[in-house]
Amino acid sequence: MTHDPAPIPSNDAAPYTAMARLALCSFVYVICALFLMAGLTLIYLSLSLDAREVLHSEADAARALESRQDKIGKVLADNAFWIDAFSYTYGSINMPWAFERDNIGPSLFSTYGLDGVFIIDPNAVTRYSIIDGELSDIDASEWITGDLAILLAKARRESAENEIAYAYFSVRGTPAVVSAAVIRPDSSYDQFDQLSYLVYVDVLTDTKLMVIQEAFDLHGLKANLGNIPDARRPQLRLQEDVGEAVTLQWESEALGRSILNKFLPMLFLLGVLVAMLVKSLRRRIIHASEMIEAAQRALQISEQRFKNVSEAASDWIWETDPDQNLTYLSERFTQLTGLPCNDWVGRPLSELLTYNTTKLVSAAKHCNATRRKPMLCEMRDTNDRLHYCQLFVREAWVGDQLQGYQGTVCDITQEVEAKAHIEYLSHHDTLTGLANRRHLDHYLNDRLNQGLTGDRPLFLLALDLDRFKPINDTFGHTTGDLVLQEVANAISRCTRDTDLVARLGGDEFIVVATDCRTYEDAERLCQQLIEEINQPIRIDGNDVSVGTSIGIAAAPYHGLTAEDLLRYGDIALYEAKSNGRNLFRFYEPVMNERIMERRQLEMDMRQALRRREFRLVFQPRYNATTQKIVGAEALVRWQHPTRDLLSPACFIPLAEETGLIFELSDWVLHEACLNALSWNDNVLVSVNLSPLEFQRNDLVDRIAAVIERTGIAPQRLELEITESVMLEDATSALTMMNKLKALGVRLSMDDFGTGYSSLGYLRSYPFDGIKIDRSFIMGLDQSQSGEALVNAIISMGHALALTVTAEGIETAEQLGKVVELACDQAQGFYLGRPVSPMLFRQVVEEVELS
Repeated sequence: MTHDPAPIPSNDAAPYTAMARLALCSFVYVICALFLMAGLTLIYLSLSLDAREVLHSEADAARALESRQDKIGKVLADNAFWIDAFSYTYGSINMPWAFERDNIGPSLFSTYGLDGVFIIDPNAVTRYSIIDGELSDIDASEWITGDLAILLAKARRESAENEIAYAYFSVRGTPAVVSAAVIRPDSSYDQFDQLSYLVYVDVLTDTKLMVIQEAFDLHGLKANLGNIPDARRPQLRLQEDVGEAVTLQWESEALGRSILNKFLPMLFLLGVLVAMLVKSLRRRIIHASEMIEAAQRALQISEQRFKNVSEAASDWIWETDPDQNLTYLSERFTQLTGLPCNDWVGRPLSELLTYNTTKLVSAAKHCNATRRKPMLCEMRDTNDRLHYCQLFVREAWVGDQLQGYQGTVCDITQEVEAKAHIEYLSHHDTLTGLANRRHLDHYLNDRLNQGLTGDRPLFLLALDLDRFKPINDTFGHTTGDLVLQEVANAISRCTRDTDLVARLGGDEFIVVATDCRTYEDAERLCQQLIEEINQPIRIDGNDVSVGTSIGIAAAPYHGLTAEDLLRYGDIALYEAKSNGRNLFRFYEPVMNERIMERRQLEMDMRQALRRREFRLVFQPRYNATTQKIVGAEALVRWQHPTRDLLSPACFIPLAEETGLIFELSDWVLHEACLNALSWNDNVLVSVNLSPLEFQRNDLVDRIAAVIERTGIAPQRLELEITESVMLEDATSALTMMNKLKALGVRLSMDDFGTGYSSLGYLRSYPFDGIKIDRSFIMGLDQSQSGEALVNAIISMGHALALTVTAEGIETAEQLGKVVELACDQAQGFYLGRPVSPMLFRQVVEEVELS
């Protein structure tokens, strides 16, 4: 079928030329507007940058002064609200205690930079004075210029709320921060008219200002007394309701103005160049518009259209010219794809459908009425959804001249996707979408059959999640499934497209890394996986955390079959879990021997309790001052029939892993309490609890049963708990500890100081005491910082009314230091090694007789 030719438009090029000139004029306006906006934006950003720089430096200065004042305020509060300070300064000042022993002495000048320290009686008379770290007879009111009496009155009011008072005065014409607090024994003491004041003076000298200037980049920092109303910025005005005002001033870098001076000339030069370019383009555009007019008149001709298939068919019809450019699309095309026909007419068919253009020509030549073989192709609809299609084609002739090609397209997407989905399910895990065991086996066998060399090895990473079971038990399997999906996503983020990630079931995953060339590459991948999986996962308002342990086997180094690599990876995984979890380990042949040894040790341990092979030893704990025994820590040993006496480090981790720790713990508790019955009633017995025992709900019942069976007084039993218990589940641990306290037993935090948030636990949990970790005691007599750290821990424990025990005392010097720092109790090899129950009973009796 042919169509009549369309009328040829008139031969008038003026409309197109006018349109070109209008477009060019609009273009010029746009360019000018852009340059104007760019210039104004540059000016605005430069001025804004300078303004933000001023605000930022003012905030830095405020933080610097606030940090310094907070530091001095904490030191002042610690010394003023200290019962020892009250005891040694009330009535008369004990100079050896205050100055010589440096409780309120020269270290305040050397450590905190305090220029003046004063103790002033209730009548504002200076009783004790230190100037620049040296004792002095100078009266505070003579040295400090300002109404000191008002500050002392404010300090008296603030002390009722455990607060201090401070104000700005001048010392020798220099601004200074003067802080004051009442020296009182405790917060309940309210007879302030009989109490003295502790006053700290921090003079804002040039040296101190230079330190702040260098730390916060405040060039030319100066401090001036009084308000300066017209002072330029940046500046910081300091004013309290007592004392004088202080104004800080410094220089701003004015980076914005510097940028403005550099870039405005460049922007002007660029504008000149663009103007010259636009002028040149104007002539070319007018010439091109005239050529387009001529081309439009020449291309307006009649086209021939035909239809060989009905529009009612389910497929859509297409036609092209000999170059495979579309000339016709049936209305069914828009109905099925959502794409407008007019948008595609004139464009190549290959842009609409993905197919081989050469094969289309061949298929059209060999098409006849009895043989129509479709071509497979793909296309995307208006929603960018991929469709799979069958393309039928034939040649279109008019006489002996080829006019083009025509045919139909049939959508077979549903059939292809259904087949692909069935294939996908047979090779992938339904929960995570990762490869399953079948896919993994096929993949490994294919890669291993291709041959591997030392230059292109294959690393198999076996992953097992840590702390996943408690999540399943606590939140349910639905949450557990969500966690597994998040972990699968985390693993996929760390791996490459060429790697294979599989889930074997439960919380076990496999990564086959093909792009790792060396052991170092594999280590980096493992570290990245551990860090990514350790990130908290937010599910239904709860943050849950899991970790992972990784075992690594490599081909061709360790094995050349899928079975061997999986087995060796599992062995290395067990080694990683045995070494503390959240680790990775490469397979080594010696690991097989360790596994066999571990299995034998596990079998021996299951028989050890029945054979009565476990033993208890007791390490005495002494009053640090009187050297009298106040308690003993029960420690378990295993008298192995072939390996001699084994320490807890050899079998406790295995007992925790196999679940035998609960039976062993019951035995230790029972034996320790029975032995304690033969001691003096004032001697405590301490038993360590495993963190795993807090994961079961029967801990309180087990402790109560031991107390009932043995008849021991509950207050004589002390349970030592490590900080990891709180890290696992803080809320559950707090509930469990409150129930234990209800039984009447004592709770002590073991290895205090090794965690990152022990102070928070001490304030929130019902502990009776803390044991300072031996690592701090080892450094006690080696440096002043070590002694200061131990002193801080002891002071903090006493402030919270806790009994403080120093463990790991191995020398007389360490014991002397502990006594000097007023530690309550001490334990260590120097005082007494762990001994059998009989020997400990004799030691207790000898101490009582002496």
